[in-house]
Amino acid sequence: MSNRVKNSIKTMAIPVGVFLFFSILLASQGTTLFNTTNHYRTFVNAFVVTTFIAWALNFNLSTGRFDFSLGSISLLSSILGVKVMWLLEGQGWKMNGWYMLVVIALFGALFGMISGVVYILLKIPPIVTSLGITLIYEALGFIATEGGGVVLNRTLHLSKIGSMENQLIVLFIGFVMIYVLSNMTTFGFNWRTLVAGQKIAVDTGINEKKNAVLSYMFSGVFASVAGCFTMSIQGTASASLNFGTISTIFVAFLPLFIGGFIGRYSEDKFGIMVGSFTTALITLGFVRLNISAQMQSFWNAIILLMFLIYLNNEYKILSFFSKKNVASQE
Repeated sequence: MSNRVKNSIKTMAIPVGVFLFFSILLASQGTTLFNTTNHYRTFVNAFVVTTFIAWALNFNLSTGRFDFSLGSISLLSSILGVKVMWLLEGQGWKMNGWYMLVVIALFGALFGMISGVVYILLKIPPIVTSLGITLIYEALGFIATEGGGVVLNRTLHLSKIGSMENQLIVLFIGFVMIYVLSNMTTFGFNWRTLVAGQKIAVDTGINEKKNAVLSYMFSGVFASVAGCFTMSIQGTASASLNFGTISTIFVAFLPLFIGGFIGRYSEDKFGIMVGSFTTALITLGFVRLNISAQMQSFWNAIILLMFLIYLNNEYKILSFFSKKNVASQE
């Protein structure tokens, strides 16, 4: 069996295993994982939104910068994007959801770049910087809507961007963009070098500050796309204060770790997407089993903990089973 086939099997083993697990469990209860169109919508939305959040978080997390502000960027960009659409439509312009997505992404790029510049100028730990930025962006969103958020009821045509087809199209576009950025540009080459070792990379002449600002900017773009789809599906974007947006990034942790594992056998950004696909399957499986939101959080934490335990002890576990196989053959 060729290495390509082996790597393909290893790449898809986790999502296929999760799908079979929930399919068998639900079949024992006389139902299936996908039973109605709404189940497909729930799955696709969870898959796409989680993927974009995970990609956004990965830009900085891989180089040691933990960015808590992604949720606030996602929310503020969505709020201002809708406000701009309303303003333009009030002037007689004919807008649709695709224009809204582009405007929201541009706001995401702006706010992400501002976060990066602040981090560079203040020269304090990125966690501290991102917490301060989060409070500022949350406050701006609250002020812009006077605490009421935005509702798409009067402009339902804008929310059509959240259809399953559009989300999958944007996911494909997003993957092409992040693949090209990571593998075919100077930014991507420098980013990967910094991931491998920042001191060595800087010593070889790579501008870490410029790369950091660009990472924050691209991160903001992907986070804002996730915010746009979340708002389109829910029909509203509620203003939030006191770190209420931080929970947005927590959904990305399991996909990132699964993606990092799968990335050994495929492209790492594709691995993150497969990890998000797996997480969406788990979410839908819990919903179909009528598990409460609190218990879903509990079991997601357990799954993440077990996966981390395996990753930290992978060599020992594999060595144990290899010795056991050798002993049985003797």
